[in-house]
Amino acid sequence: MKAPASLLTLTAGQSVWYLPARMNRPHAGERATVTRAPRPDVQTPTVRLTFASGDALTVPLRHVSAYQPSADAAPLVDEARRLPSWRRLVTQLQDPASHPAAEQRARQLAGMVTPRTGSAAKTDVARMILEAAQAEAVSAQARTPGRAGRGQPAPTHLPVPTDDLCTFRLDQEGRAMVNNIARCIHRRYFLSDAELRDLSDAEREQAQIHGTLRTFIRRAQGEAGLLPIKDTGGKGSALHGQLHDSLTHAYPLALEACQMLLAGKDDHALTLALRVREHLLTHVAANSELDRARRKHHTGRYFHGDVLSVREIHEDGRMTQYYTRLTIIYAEDGHSLVVANAAELEALTGTRAGVQAWNSLCRWTEDLSERAGGRKQGRRQDDDRHLIYRDDDGHLRLRAALDRYPNLLRAFECLRRALI
Repeated sequence: MKAPASLLTLTAGQSVWYLPARMNRPHAGERATVTRAPRPDVQTPTVRLTFASGDALTVPLRHVSAYQPSADAAPLVDEARRLPSWRRLVTQLQDPASHPAAEQRARQLAGMVTPRTGSAAKTDVARMILEAAQAEAVSAQARTPGRAGRGQPAPTHLPVPTDDLCTFRLDQEGRAMVNNIARCIHRRYFLSDAELRDLSDAEREQAQIHGTLRTFIRRAQGEAGLLPIKDTGGKGSALHGQLHDSLTHAYPLALEACQMLLAGKDDHALTLALRVREHLLTHVAANSELDRARRKHHTGRYFHGDVLSVREIHEDGRMTQYYTRLTIIYAEDGHSLVVANAAELEALTGTRAGVQAWNSLCRWTEDLSERAGGRKQGRRQDDDRHLIYRDDDGHLRLRAALDRYPNLLRAFECLRRALI
């Protein structure tokens, strides 16, 4: 880089600033006095400078400025990036335990690149160096390879579905598959997280053998009467104990009060009745306290897994399994259900089912499960092989009761197309 022509007119005694290419050089950024003016008849002119400390240097004219340098610290940060200590600083910032050492290293870098203009300027440069190194450390952590040497997955944009399912019509085979999907959802044929672990074939076979042996041993113990009786109440708490004991103690007292009445001992019967009433009040109070503390909202997944296993049994007894990911979770209100991966399913199959279809699938799933568990009124579906299409003289026809779930078939069709 050539020096500006205006610097060739410098004269002895004029004040200038020394700005070398690397600011870690001695006297970088300091004010100096011209002792020897540059010669205009040479190709690379130099100038002799004398600093306030008395030191004298002969420097290229292009490293001299007649104007005071600006207070912008960005060039100093760029200078710090070129030093060998910069990489060590970034590495220390990735470890929370090494942050004090990283702050000390940032102050050292600031002292190396900052001109000797005062400690306040060095403190500001150290802060900017630390912020820049912190940003680079965060970026380096994001690029760190993950499990099995795989890096972070690149963000992908889901393709826009193109099929609106306005005129789709299923044949008998497609309707049978929809019935099969509905049955597998109702029976909760979802692979649990434990089944999706990365196990080898030998480990899976060993786990299956152990599970079969445990089943046989437990069945033999049950037939021999060696199994302990399970307490269905669980451990519970002190309130659960009060809830159980109050009724247990009240029942014999009530029977005894009745016997006293039959025997004509009214005073004794009244005393027993008052004791029964105390137990009943204790039961009501404990039940109210438990109901107040009982969880009213649900969170997380509705099923125990996300991968739906659809099992098709052939006429010769063979079974073919299909899989698709169906993630049903509780919504923010803690009661209703939503399909969390609805957009993924629609993008995967190119099928636009719509929000109403997925909401209908959630309501259908919840209604069927609650009726089967006795938590909701309504007739239970005995034939779970024909939940969507009923068998009508060898033909599968849509059930009329499904009109209360608008566009439910669109959701099932999207799931059918997503099976692999």
